[in-house]
Amino acid sequence: MILKYKRVAVTFSMLLFSLFAAAQQATEVARIPFESDNGTIILTVKLNDFPRPLRLLFDTGADGMAVAQPLADSIGLKVSRTQKASVVGGTMDISVSEGNIVHMGDFDFKNQSIAIFKEMYKGNDGIMGNQIARKYITKIDYDKKEMVLYSFGDYQYEKAGASVPFTIPSGLFIIPGSLRITTEPGHKGDFVFDTGASYSLICFRPFVKKNKLLVSGFKSEYSGSTTSMGMTTPTFSGKASDFTLSDMSPLINLPVTLMAGGGQSESWNPGFDGSIGVRLISRYNFTINMQKKEIHLSPNKTYNYPYDFVIGGYLFGFNLEGELEVISLIASENPKVSLTAGVKVKTLNGLTAKMLLKDRKQFNKLMALPAGTNYIVESVRNGMLIKDHLVK
Repeated sequence: MILKYKRVAVTFSMLLFSLFAAAQQATEVARIPFESDNGTIILTVKLNDFPRPLRLLFDTGADGMAVAQPLADSIGLKVSRTQKASVVGGTMDISVSEGNIVHMGDFDFKNQSIAIFKEMYKGNDGIMGNQIARKYITKIDYDKKEMVLYSFGDYQYEKAGASVPFTIPSGLFIIPGSLRITTEPGHKGDFVFDTGASYSLICFRPFVKKNKLLVSGFKSEYSGSTTSMGMTTPTFSGKASDFTLSDMSPLINLPVTLMAGGGQSESWNPGFDGSIGVRLISRYNFTINMQKKEIHLSPNKTYNYPYDFVIGGYLFGFNLEGELEVISLIASENPKVSLTAGVKVKTLNGLTAKMLLKDRKQFNKLMALPAGTNYIVESVRNGMLIKDHLVK
C-alpha cells in the first residue's frame, strides 16, 4: 500500500551519525515473531496503555503508522494536527496523533506518530509503516517468521543473495526496475518496495499511460480494482514478459497489474512508477539496511514456487507452507461453486500441491490446457470433501 503523510529529510547531523554508526558493530535489538497470510507480515503489538493487542500489517509502502477512526477513538488517541496524505490513486485529508508508544514484546518503539483515517481495509487493526526500518537494520525471515532489528553498524548478511540500492526521496524505499510486456525494449521505472501491496507488481497510471502498456500487446487475464484507504481505482492484470529488479536476473512471466484511468488516478502523480508487492517480495528473506541504502534479497524456500494463476474466475496461489489456496474471487458467476478466499485446495484435477511443486512439467501441462477445459478443485471444509467444477 502506498501511504505518505510525513516529510523525511536527510540532515547533516543524520549523515554524521550514519558515518559514526558504520564504524560500530551492529547489535541485535529485538526479535519479533510475525504471522503471515500469503506473504503479508502481521505484527502483534500493544499501543500506549490500551489493553487489547493489535494486529498491524508491516507495510513498507507507508511512511508511518495508521489506524481507522473508530479504533483511534477506543484507544483515546489525541489529534495533534491535520494534513493531506497520498494514497494509491489520489490524496485525502487525515488527522495525526503524535508521541505514542508501540510495545512489541519487550521492545518499546517510542514517540510514534499515527495517521487516523476515516476508514481502512478490513482484516487488521491498522498498519505499521517503514519508520522502524528507517531507524534499525530490519531483517525479515519468512522461513522462521520473525523480524529481527539491529542497531546501525557493521552488519554481515547471513545468506547468499543480492543487494539492490534504494533511494528514499519522500519516506518510501524506491528501487529501480525494468518491465517488458511483450518483446519491446524494457521500460525503466522507479518502484516502491511495498510489503503492504497484495500484488506481485503493480504499475501506476502515469507509467502505464506514458509507455502505452495496456495497448502494447498486453493480454489481460482479469480486471479488478485496487483500494487504498477507501480510494478505489480500476486495474487490469495479466503476465509480463519479464521484470528486472535493479541489475538482478529477469523474472520471467511475472504477474503484473496495470492501473487504468478514471477518477483521481488519471491526474495522480505519485513521483514513482509502481510498487513491488508482497506476492513477489515474500519469495525472499530480506534485510532493509537504511545505513547503506540497500535491501539485501536472499531467495527462501518459496522462491521457485509457480506464480499465482487464474482459473474460472478465481485467483490461486501457493502459500509459505507450500499449500495451494484460493487467493481471491475475481469474477465467478457460477452459483454452484462455493470457493472463498483462504480455502486450501486438496487437489487440482487430481494433483496435490506437493505433486505440482515437485513436478513443474505437471503444473505447466495443467496451465496449458485450452479454454473451455473443466477443472476439478477438491477441498476439505467442515470435515467434508467438496468438489467444485471450474471452467477455464
